[in-house]
Amino acid sequence: MREINVSFFQKYGILVIASVLALALAAYAAYRVSDREKEFNRTRETLNISEGYDKRLIDMVKELEDELAERARFGYAGRKDPMSGTTRIVAERPAPQVRKTVRRQGGQPGVAAAEIDPVRLTAIIFDNTRRTYTAIVMDGERSFSVAVGDRVAGRRITRITSDEIQMENDVSRFVYNIMGGSTKVRK
Repeated sequence: MREINVSFFQKYGILVIASVLALALAAYAAYRVSDREKEFNRTRETLNISEGYDKRLIDMVKELEDELAERARFGYAGRKDPMSGTTRIVAERPAPQVRKTVRRQGGQPGVAAAEIDPVRLTAIIFDNTRRTYTAIVMDGERSFSVAVGDRVAGRRITRITSDEIQMENDVSRFVYNIMGGSTKVRK
């Protein structure tokens, strides 16, 4: 018997060792394939989750854009703002007022010809929380949100009411009403 065992290992020993190594390599390869498959599935699942986030983000942006477009189409006639509950008075942009030349006795002009006042009142906003008025004033093409004490075009804001704003400089007092009218009075 011993002879048979010896001769069997002598005859097939290398094949047995090669078979055992082949089985070990096959098991290792199967383990690696299984591990790679799990890694691939995790990556695919992560991509599916992030794709869901991307879709939700895109949907959220679309919803916000639609809401903004709806607000832009909203026709606001004035008084109480339905979005914030604040009382607002909005005036349409009036045409610039042109002052004509006034001739005094002796032919001296009183006001420069075609003098245009660059300041216009465009809106008055009442803040319910602070119980104060804020005015939107145009100086030429620039728009300013002003309160009492602020300065625009070298003029100090002295009073803001629900329908007018008063300003003054060293020489004159200016009154602008919400309907576009204005008055300039020398001090």
